[in-house]
Amino acid sequence: MPTNKKKITILLLITILLSFLLGSLVYILFLKKTNADPKESSFDSRSEIYWKRLQNRPEVLGSVGYPNDLRDFLETLRGKESFLWNGDRDETYRYLLSEFPDERGHILYAVYVAYMNWKEKSKEIESSTSLTSYEKLTAVNRLKEEIFPGVIHQLIFPKHPTTPPTILVSYLEDYIQRNPYSYARERKRIFLRKKEELYQKEKWDIQTWESPNFYRQVVSLIYEREMKEMTEEEKTFYLTSKIEELKSDFWN
Repeated sequence: MPTNKKKITILLLITILLSFLLGSLVYILFLKKTNADPKESSFDSRSEIYWKRLQNRPEVLGSVGYPNDLRDFLETLRGKESFLWNGDRDETYRYLLSEFPDERGHILYAVYVAYMNWKEKSKEIESSTSLTSYEKLTAVNRLKEEIFPGVIHQLIFPKHPTTPPTILVSYLEDYIQRNPYSYARERKRIFLRKKEELYQKEKWDIQTWESPNFYRQVVSLIYEREMKEMTEEEKTFYLTSKIEELKSDFWN
């Protein structure tokens, strides 16, 4: 009997140990992966070392011999990989090394892997049904900054004056969606406050890129409740007067 008890005890210990090891393996392979740094999945075995080197000297991407418009280059490469090479990443790698037969090919491949990582994760965010359009836009931009730090971000995604107006409209839509019964005065106040935050010292450059449709969108959102019962003729007149009023408030 003592021998049987000893065997049972040993068997239980082995079972517990195996359960612990299996649980650890599941955590490492699955759970830990879901909480990984978004930058980690920017690498593959061929790009990791060059991506890490690039963090220390990102300005090399703007030097002679590299594409002038990196974003356009990456998008063109993405199209080739999808349609010419049927999604074969190895073909992309070979193409870059043949076109840039030195360190540049490896660096551009590392950037491309990171870019595709951002595109894939952005697609997941944009397909979410629990986020508003503004939340999606904010999350995608935040992810972009996490994956592409500092100079790399500036080179791939240079600032453009059309960006703040786009964010501004999205922000206003989000506010109204959350506060459907808010009054025009409050909507306008929220809008102007956000505009001040986004435009900052570059407002005169941004102004030249604002389209007539931008103001039409904003006024339609702010005064949505007021215009609901108007005729088309009344709406046209009201929109015109409110657009001029908003421009005055906007730039004074």
